[in-house]
Parts: sequence; C-alpha cells; structure tokens
Amino acid sequence: MNFWKNRPLVITVILTIVLVTLLITTANTDSQSGPVSILGGILKPVQSFFYNITEEIGMFFEGKASSAELQEQNAQLLEQVTAYEEQLRDYQELKAENDRLRELLNYVGEKEYEIVTARIIGTMPGNWYDEFTIGAGSNSGIESGMVVYNADGLVGKVVYAAGGYARVLSIMDGSSGVAVLVERTRDHAVLRAVEGSQGLLQMYYLREDADIVPGDKIITSGIGGIYP
Repeated sequence: MNFWKNRPLVITVILTIVLVTLLITTANTDSQSGPVSILGGILKPVQSFFYNITEEIGMFFEGKASSAELQEQNAQLLEQVTAYEEQLRDYQELKAENDRLRELLNYVGEKEYEIVTARIIGTMPGNWYDEFTIGAGSNSGIESGMVVYNADGLVGKVVYAAGGYARVLSIMDGSSGVAVLVERTRDHAVLRAVEGSQGLLQMYYLREDADIVPGDKIITSGIGGIYP
C-alpha cells in the first residue's frame, strides 16, 4: 500500500535512473540506432548546455585568478617605479652639485688658491642677505678675513671662524664696500649694497663720463687688500 502511495516518487526515481543510463550510453557509444539514438538526440542539447555552463564557470574563475595576478604584478611594478624615481632624484641632485663644483673650479682657473668648499648652514634672523654661517671652520683651515665666493662671483668675507663653522659677512651688508673696476674700460669704483633693497648693488665714485653698458663685467680691483 505504501508503495503505491509513493508511486509518483518511484516513477521519478526510475525515470532519473533511465535518463542517467542513457546519457552514459550516448556519451560512450560512437553510433546508436533505434530508440536509444532518438533519445540521445533529444538529450544531446541538454548535455551541451551543462557542458557549456561548466566551461564558462571554469573560465570565470580562471579570469579571477588572472586578475589577481595582474594586480600583484602592477603593485610590484609601482614599487619599482617609485624606487627608480627616488634614484633619479638623487642622481639629479648629485649632478647639480657636480656642475656647481665644476663651475667653481673653472672660476678659480689657474690661480694658486687653496680651495675649501662649504655649504650654508644658517642665516641671521631677519638679516638673510647680510650675514650667514657656513659648515666649515678653523678645522678646515678657515680663518677670519678669508674671501668667500661661488661660481657666480664674489660673496663676502669670513668675519669669525670656529672649529666646525664660520660666519660670513656678505657684500650685501651695508657696511661693506668692495673696490672694483669695469673689466672692459678699467674704470674704478666702490661697490656697495643699495640701502633697503634685497640683492641690489650699486657702484659709487664712478667717473661721470665712464662708458658703462649693460653686460659689462665687474671685477675686484685688489685695492685695499681685503679682496684680491
């Protein structure tokens, strides 16, 4: 009695077994005939459907794996680019410093001076253009009264030297006066800072008919013995 009450379930199970058997048979047989062939033709689209679904799922997960690998590779490349950029900045800084030193040596030329290079390490509060501190002192042979210059020309003179540093009085200081001459015309003058300006110098005691034109080079004359 119970068997017939569950007849729909029994029929479903039997049909499922038959269908699975036929699927296996049609998959492993090269040629069929009769009812098996007909049923195989009916079930073939179903097989193809599930096969395609399986392939697409596999490709989806492969794509996910490939995407993760690409992200990891991109992160590694980004780190390498950052490292190369830092190396490039260091190289550019070294090159700029090397160029400045070359210009400085070319400025010295064949003059018999003992050169000590130094960096500016400090300035006077509110008095940046007049006085500053360099990172070389008596330990490097620096003495008070020595001349300070860069590749562009005269900067000032040392007014105090300690073991590891020295103070420099710039030619921009109002109390400084530098004996100069115009290289082209040999006209003499005294070079001083323009009061109240930042970075401007003016030649005083220059004769009125001096033939001065823009671009003339001004050099120290050596008069007074402070600057060569």
